[in-house]
Parts: sequence; structure tokens; C-alpha cells
Amino acid sequence: MSSKHRMRAGRAAGWGALGAAAVALAAGAGCGDRDPFWSQPVNFHTTAFGLDGAVALVDYPADRVVTLVPDAEQRLSVRAFPAGTQILNVAASPDGRQLLVLAAGHRAKLGDPEPDQPPSLTIVQPSAGVAAPVRRIDLRFLTDPLSGLALDPGGRWAVLYAGSAGADSGAFVENPNELVIVDLADPSGAPVAHTLQSFGGRVVRLTFTPELALPGGPRHLLVVETDQDLSLLQLEHPETPEITVPLTAAGDTRRLAPAGITVDDGDPARDDDARIGIRLEGDPGLVMLQLEASATVNGFRPTVNISDAGGVPSDIAFVRTDGGLRLAALVPSQSQAVLVEPETGAVAAVALPAAYRRLSLVTAAAGGGAAGTDVALLWSGDRTTAGAAFWELGRTSGAPYRSVEPLAVAGAIGAVLDVPPPRQSLKVLAAASGDAFYLLDLATRTTSPLLAPSVGSAGLSLSVSPLGDQVLSFVPSQATAATVDLGSAHPRSLLVDRPVSGLFEVARADGGRSLIALHDQGDVGATVFDAETADSSKRRLYAGLLLEEGTP
Repeated sequence: MSSKHRMRAGRAAGWGALGAAAVALAAGAGCGDRDPFWSQPVNFHTTAFGLDGAVALVDYPADRVVTLVPDAEQRLSVRAFPAGTQILNVAASPDGRQLLVLAAGHRAKLGDPEPDQPPSLTIVQPSAGVAAPVRRIDLRFLTDPLSGLALDPGGRWAVLYAGSAGADSGAFVENPNELVIVDLADPSGAPVAHTLQSFGGRVVRLTFTPELALPGGPRHLLVVETDQDLSLLQLEHPETPEITVPLTAAGDTRRLAPAGITVDDGDPARDDDARIGIRLEGDPGLVMLQLEASATVNGFRPTVNISDAGGVPSDIAFVRTDGGLRLAALVPSQSQAVLVEPETGAVAAVALPAAYRRLSLVTAAAGGGAAGTDVALLWSGDRTTAGAAFWELGRTSGAPYRSVEPLAVAGAIGAVLDVPPPRQSLKVLAAASGDAFYLLDLATRTTSPLLAPSVGSAGLSLSVSPLGDQVLSFVPSQATAATVDLGSAHPRSLLVDRPVSGLFEVARADGGRSLIALHDQGDVGATVFDAETADSSKRRLYAGLLLEEGTP
């Protein structure tokens, strides 16, 4: 169905667009040469992504991506790009310039009017000035498709894998250890298939490391977590056999699975001290791998160190303390953190004022810790524990309880949103209750509460604008939306006439910015504002954005 596109509907500003859509639908009802697809009830199954200069709608029933590009008058330019048959997975690149769409393709049977189409990876680049906005990579060597898609935060690699058990890829038999690596920086490069040496596990999570100083030269590693072990694969050299580390000791009848990892490059002057920390699912064990020089084909090998956290860790990170590098782990069942010395595996406990479950390093944004040490932000990540706190890693010895400074935050914090430069010293703390959020200034360690007591059980949906100047908020399935200026903490409500399903800030070609509020009840529509003024008198309402036919 990759060539199918719904018939054209009116896109006039204001309420007239609603009527235009209805007229267009009625006018097309009698076309005898149209695909029967267009006579079926409309299924508006879409997912929206905010990209650089556009909002992209993934129109699953029509096998396409529809981009919405605003202009200075808040008019929308709508373009449709075919994205392969039977879309399985979609992801946006970290810089927002690309949307990657993984499709299963179509295997034509005898007499099938639809042609055969192999699995594919389509890269849509709607940014202004891009000569070829769509790039298609055929995966013809994959008779059966892979449904998992992971992207490198640096934007260079995409990796396809079997995905979760039972994923709707259409494959009768699949290899859970098969990977396909795509170097997105090489337009002429062919995808590379790699099958992991299997010890009975199934891939559950992929992590791309930053560039690490390793014996033999700098490398980016792909860390593959399965449901029972962990593998290390060199992304620059995927033909090199991976290194697999079992997580269950010999003679142990348990099947220990990784629950998350953290990576540290070590001393910049050394190439033999990069480390990977691993926490285990439902187990107090902490596993640390040091990547040392070796005469093997990889040029390095991991040495394993195992410590006991005294309880099941909920989050881990490598941190710089006044005693040197440590692996920090939060243990909420004990209301404490532990610090593990990498060389000896010695564990030191730090009492915490609450059972925090999440931590993130905020050293640079908070002005740096004492003598090059780190500062961490602690919070709950769910409704179990109220408040948040700073943890000064420069005061871990002597009286470590003094290193934790609680924040004046009421209720539990469910999520922490980063703010891009130039306001990276700010964080947005989302209340787990869904009816409030806080603007946290890391430099002054002050919080400004923003309350939304009338949102009900739906809760607020929050995001930060790409320029880092405002917080975008709305209540799903309600006609309620607002922005908050990050400089003044001033809230500004948006006048919307239909329930909101998404809110995005998009840069325009004229240098300005627009706010696009999406609506998906009955059809897919949008209300477009100028992002700087949010002037409701100049907003434009569009309906039937997916009810059109034809491609560029």
C-alpha cells in the first residue's frame, strides 16, 4: 500500500477547512478507478514527531510520512513521502533532522496485484535545503524483516534487530541474535549483517557508547544486552567478532539478566581503563568491566569485578568523587546509595533522606563540583517517594550524610527534562501526579512551581522547545494547552478549539517559529500559532490533513 494516499481535502484557514474536508470526501465517493483502500473507513492511526522545521506524521494505514511545514503566516505546507509497505518501527534522529522508518515490505503471491517489495529503511529529511528529502535503503537480503530499531545518539549509526518477542514483523521464523548495522554517515555504504554468537539469549536492549580510548585506537562500541548476558561489538569494524560476557557464575542455576548499564572512558591519558557498569534484574549484584589491552582480535578484553550493593539497585552511574572514580548505585529498599571502588570492588554506603530511584549527573550545569568532582540530581521516577535532592560527590568521606541537599519540592518527581543551550542550567521536573511541574535552576538551586490543579486524571504532557526558551504543555484528549517562558516562568495559555494530541515548536524558513497543536479526534487536524506571540486572533485551524491523494 506504499502508493496509496487519501484524497485531497481542503486546507483553508479557519473553520472552513472542516467543511472542505467533508465536501472532498463526498466528491470522491464515485470514482471507479480508485484503489478500494480509499473506500474503506478511515483509520487515523498516526504517530507524530517534532523535527527540524517540520512536524512529521507517520500515517501507518497509508504507508507514508506526512510532513507539516509552517510559514510566516501560519499556513501549512503538507507533503507526503512513501515509507515502504507495513511500517514496523519509527525513530527520529537526536538532532531532529531525520526520521527513520523501518518497513516489512510485501511478498507478492501468485496473482497479487501489488508488486513484491523487500524490507526497507526509509530516511526522511524534511529540512529546508535538502536536495533529496527521502533516502531509501533496501534490505533485500532480509527475506523476513526485523522489527527493532535503535539509533546512535551521535547520529551516525542505526541498528536493526529482532525486537521484543511477539513483535508483528510478519516473520515465521526469526533469529533473535541477528543485527543489521547501517552507517548513516556513508550514503553509499551497504548495511552490514552480523549474527551474535548465541548462548541462548535474546536481544532486549542496545546501547551506543561515546568514542572510547581503547587499546589499538579510539572506538565506538555497541553494547548488546540480552536476557542473560552482554556483548561488545565494534561499530567501526562490525566484521570483528563480538566479546560476550556471561552474567551468571558457573554452577549458579539462576538466569541473571542485565537491567541497565553505564559507561566511562576513564583517564584521558590512558587507553586501558574504559569501564562498563552493569546492574542486574532483581539482584543486588553490580558487575564492572574494565577494557584492558589484549592480544585478541579485538585488541582488548574485559576483566570482571562483582560487588554486592546490599539491595537491588534502581539506577547506576560512574562518578568522580573526592576519593577518585566510583560506580554509584541507588538502593531504594535501603534508602541509601553505594559507591564502588573500581579496582578493589570495595563498597561504601551513603545514607539518603529518601528512597530515591533515579539519578543524573548535572555537574557542568550546576557550576561544577569541588576539585573536579561530580554533582548528581536524585529523584523518585514514580509516585513512591516525594521530593528530590542534590548529591555532592566531593564530600563522600568523613560525614557523607552532609553531601545530600534536599530540594524544596512537594510530591514525587516522575521525570526530569533537559533544557538545551543556552539555558542548560535549567531542568524541568515533572510531578508524578501529573498536575504540576517545577523549573529548577541548577546554578542557584531554586525551584519555581507551575501548578495545573484542574487537569484531572489525564495529567500533563510536557516537552521543552528545541531552542530551550519555553516549556510546552497540554492535557491529552482535552482542549487545553499552554507554554511557559523559561526566562520569566510566565505561563501563557493557547486558545484551541479541539482536543490536543500533540504540541510542537517548529523553526520556520523565515527565521521565526510556530507552535503546532495536533488534533486526532475524528480526523487529523492542527491549530497553528506564532510561537513568539501565541496570538489567538492569528491562529489557523486545519482539518483532514491526511485526507489527500498524491505524492510530491
